[in-house]
Amino acid sequence: MYIKNKLRFFVMCGLSFFIVVLLLIISISSVLTVINNNKVAKETAAALANMPSISQEDNSGEANVTSNRTDIDETVTTETNSTTVSSSSTSDILILVNKSHGLEKTYVPSDLVDVDLRGVRDTQLRSEAAGALEKLFEKADAQGITLYCCSGYRSYDTQKELYQENVNLYGQKEADLVSAKPGQSEHQTGLAMDVTAESVNLDLLESFGDTSEGQYIKNNAHKYGFIIRYPSNKTAITGYSYEPWHLRYVGIENATTIFNKGITFEEFLNEN
Repeated sequence: MYIKNKLRFFVMCGLSFFIVVLLLIISISSVLTVINNNKVAKETAAALANMPSISQEDNSGEANVTSNRTDIDETVTTETNSTTVSSSSTSDILILVNKSHGLEKTYVPSDLVDVDLRGVRDTQLRSEAAGALEKLFEKADAQGITLYCCSGYRSYDTQKELYQENVNLYGQKEADLVSAKPGQSEHQTGLAMDVTAESVNLDLLESFGDTSEGQYIKNNAHKYGFIIRYPSNKTAITGYSYEPWHLRYVGIENATTIFNKGITFEEFLNEN
């Protein structure tokens, strides 16, 4: 074959060959890309198939949290960790009720009476304690001291609600210093009364102990059979913070002994 311009011919052949090779490379690269993409897609699909649903995981987590909170609430409101007082001793005015000695949920004093005295609410006490409190109030009135009843008998269920409110407000650690768990409250015995005065806005405050009404209670309650159940600086023994308003009926002789010795109810019982 005769080629008039050999240089041009060879240049055209070289260019054509280069174009063919380039196209071949591009085609092979495209095929490999498709294959690789398919492989990645299959691996991703497989991984997703084995992965738990995000929404299910979140819901499961919330369910666990709710369940745990419920368990905590049950512990807060029902756990007492105390020895139940025997039924034979519940009528004794020296019955000990504290964090180590509790009352049955169903216990209600058989001789509860309405307290017919000034108060921020209607309340009850056992009849002997109610009669003694009336005499204390009468003597206070005669000396120009005006007292008010705040809270006497409380049932197990009422104490349970009150304790939970304190836990919600202060946290359990702080609540345990100012409020008894259900079954561990002296108020359930019907022998305890919280008293207050207008000088503290009919509230239950430590500052009540510094008022004229609080001082009268401190110096005269024993004469009528009552003690300040939770004195100051005795938390290690009683388990509760100072409560100058919380009166407990134990009888005149016992109250006088406790007052003269400056001891707690627990210490008195340990001595006798």
